Amino acid sequence: MKRKWIQIAALACVVTAPDVASEVDRKPLGEIEFFGYKGITVGDIQSALPLHEGDSLPPAKVGSLDALKRQVREKVTHAIGREPTDVSFVCCDSKQNWMVYIGLPGESYRALTFNPAPTGNIRLPNAAVSLHQEMDKELMQAVMNGHAAEDDSQGFALTNDPKARSAELEIRNYALHNEALIFQVLSSSSDAGHRAIAAQMVGYGRQSDEQIDALVRASLDPNDEVRNDAVRALSVLAGAKPDLAQRIPPEPFIRLLRSGTWTDHNKASWLLLALTKSRDATVLELLRTEALDSLLEMARWRSIGHAWPALSILGRMAGINEDTLNQLIVAGQADAIIGKFVTH
Repeated sequence: MKRKWIQIAALACVVTAPDVASEVDRKPLGEIEFFGYKGITVGDIQSALPLHEGDSLPPAKVGSLDALKRQVREKVTHAIGREPTDVSFVCCDSKQNWMVYIGLPGESYRALTFNPAPTGNIRLPNAAVSLHQEMDKELMQAVMNGHAAEDDSQGFALTNDPKARSAELEIRNYALHNEALIFQVLSSSSDAGHRAIAAQMVGYGRQSDEQIDALVRASLDPNDEVRNDAVRALSVLAGAKPDLAQRIPPEPFIRLLRSGTWTDHNKASWLLLALTKSRDATVLELLRTEALDSLLEMARWRSIGHAWPALSILGRMAGINEDTLNQLIVAGQADAIIGKFVTH
């Protein structure tokens, strides 16, 4: 089962949609959002899409979200003459509805150069894969039921749902006792699925410079799931451990804000939220010069959990007091922050 996890303001998680969703998974579509669209008329795309906010997903006539994703790609390509960079169905918003995030190849998008794909034969043993699958299953169930609030205070995620938490603690125990193997799989395995599991396990392992270095390198892995798990692990670590956050360089994650992949935007923004907590002027200026357009696009997303980090980073750039900034976000006054950078 394919999955990616994201942290949101309430410390809950949501998941990207499985390729095939069942009747049990059927929920309304809450929001259709875009990124990478500078210089592209989004209205032309919206009118051409084969889905609308309020539709029940997956549509009965289509049969799966994977098939619907192909239709969306075709319609976007026909509308602008270029393929979208990403189509991600995500569950769930605050009302337990689906969201879809569509990446576009506009001026705010930049193709990135990732690390070369590893070629090694090393793999995780079946026992490790089984632990991962069990955690995946329990986390998916918790998220779909709206029970995925989590505690990140130890530097790794522990979901409040009892079954999911138990599975996460099994992963941590395995990671603590098999550190060398996990690092080797993450750095050299040719199997992206095994690298993604290893990235997740490294996040649950012993906190060290080696852990941070491995996750930073994996954040530019050619596979988006590996990047997703590595950057999520770093964001949880940085949010809980400010001393370790100082060891994480911001530059790779600023680059990810210009990526064509939704999970890169989401995870990098959460990590950069932690890395800008001190309001370091050099980091904030680098974000302004390299990723302002992307931050403004993300700040306009209607899901408060997904827009929160971009709004916070913009507010810090603008010099807004942290308490005032949080109050503006909670009150839904995004325009008061975005207006500091946009003239009408």
